[in-house]
Amino acid sequence: MAAGGWSDGWRGGLGGGRGNGGNGAAAGQDESYLVSVSDLMVGLLFLFIIILMAFALNFRSAEDAAEATLEELVVERDTLTLERDRLEVDRLELAADRDRLLAERDRLALITGRLLARDAERADLLRRIKAALSARGLEVEVDLESGILRLPESLLFASAEAELSGTGRAAIVGLAEVLSELLPCYVGVVVGQACPGGPLDVLEAVLIEGHTDDQPIRSGPFADNWALSAARARSTYLALSAAAPRLEALQNASGAALLGLSGYAARRPVIDAPTEAARRVNRRIDLRFLARGPDAQALAELLASLEAALDEP
Repeated sequence: MAAGGWSDGWRGGLGGGRGNGGNGAAAGQDESYLVSVSDLMVGLLFLFIIILMAFALNFRSAEDAAEATLEELVVERDTLTLERDRLEVDRLELAADRDRLLAERDRLALITGRLLARDAERADLLRRIKAALSARGLEVEVDLESGILRLPESLLFASAEAELSGTGRAAIVGLAEVLSELLPCYVGVVVGQACPGGPLDVLEAVLIEGHTDDQPIRSGPFADNWALSAARARSTYLALSAAAPRLEALQNASGAALLGLSGYAARRPVIDAPTEAARRVNRRIDLRFLARGPDAQALAELLASLEAALDEP
């Protein structure tokens, strides 16, 4: 009984000793594990702090860059705003210049249109004169572009003479009657005559021009072709005025006498050639119908406006 108890006690003591040793080892392992986890946590925390600091630095750098970019964008916006305002001012100035130039263009077109209309009305007058003379058996030439009615020497004068022949005087009487009927409706102011469509302000002057050939005068009362051409123009003018006194009283819209005369000798040939055929054509009386130009004041104002527009920077 005693022996059994001792044996159990010894085993129990032995077992108990082993048991305490095992617990000690386990406790050491637990402690080492806890130390490793603690170190890991400290390392992770340190790494997190480093990452957080790096993130903070990067965020600050990004924030600084964003602020700089924002400032640049604001400056660029302000620059673009100023540029836009400048362009708007330029646009308004260009629009004003355009409107002014368009107005000047319209004024110029009006003046040009009036000039072209006067040329067309003058051509119509010459056609009417030619038709009326043709109805009287008198054939003449007209140059519609230059506004000229042409009477050959053979119709009016003997060679080197300034006195109208009988045939010439009859032709001038017929011409005077036609001109007296038609001209008043083309000078803008008509008294005592009905004009279809009303009077037209077309003519500035009607010049009676004497022309000779290039052969010098060797005898007779005239010293040279200048004197002969002027004398022939004067004879024609006086015959027209005598046949139709109304012609001498005609005035243009400016109040100046409508009829005038000039002599050109051989300075303005129709055909510039040293042939007898050319000389025969060049010996003539021309009636040059001068169309009125644009209103001088309106033209001066237009030119001043255009010069001012061109001088602007």
